[in-house]
Amino acid sequence: MSMDTKYDIDQMMEEWRINGFVVFEDLIPTQTVDRILEAWIPIRDRDIERQGKYPPRGYHRYNVRVPFERPFVDVEIFDHPALVAFLERVLGPDYVWTHFDSNIPLPGTDYQRWHRDGKASLFPGIKTPAFSVGVKFPLVDTNEENGSFEVIPGTQYVGEEGLPTNLNDVFGEGLNRRGNYHPVRLNLKKGSLWVQDPRNFHRGTPNRSDHPRDELCMAFSVPWLFSGWLHEYTDKHFPRDLWESLPPHAQKVLKWQRVKDA
Repeated sequence: MSMDTKYDIDQMMEEWRINGFVVFEDLIPTQTVDRILEAWIPIRDRDIERQGKYPPRGYHRYNVRVPFERPFVDVEIFDHPALVAFLERVLGPDYVWTHFDSNIPLPGTDYQRWHRDGKASLFPGIKTPAFSVGVKFPLVDTNEENGSFEVIPGTQYVGEEGLPTNLNDVFGEGLNRRGNYHPVRLNLKKGSLWVQDPRNFHRGTPNRSDHPRDELCMAFSVPWLFSGWLHEYTDKHFPRDLWESLPPHAQKVLKWQRVKDA
């Protein structure tokens, strides 16, 4: 597996340890992203119709499961040498792909509350390195009009102790900021990919455009972490022909997925 020299993994690891997120610019060919979006739209639209106007994340803000099938499972993306090198440094050489999600604010959405995804630590009171990550790539350019993500660097190490349940009480709601904090807006070009420690405090922002802001999220973890999705979803779902087409390392990363019978 040859390394793509345009990514300085050592520097990215420094950014990761401090900020809790990194961006791989131009990792995915735009024609690949366009092909994924074309296949994604009918899947997305069916599930949005099923969920209705007020899904759990708020008005017109959707999470739709991404199927483990072509063209969404693409070795040129999830098994890209630079990404593999980075994830091995973060999660260890035996990391696994647990589930496949999406973030979709439609036009008309407002700010999310500030939040983190999951727990601050598996061991209360003890700060640990990342044990899971979200590897995310938008299917369109993201910007301040269509609802790009906002992230507060360094907050992955902040414990739950002493924090109010509603983090808007700490950071402020919408445009009304509180305190001396410095969020970063992740305005990404189509074809870029970013990796986030889900413990980072972050929020979705309003989509004031005329189109959905689709982003797919591949969730990876250390191999010993319990996966609620895999525990609950026990049907065989991974196409046999796709599995057999994968190189050995890609199969290793996907080893928890349940492959259909031939």
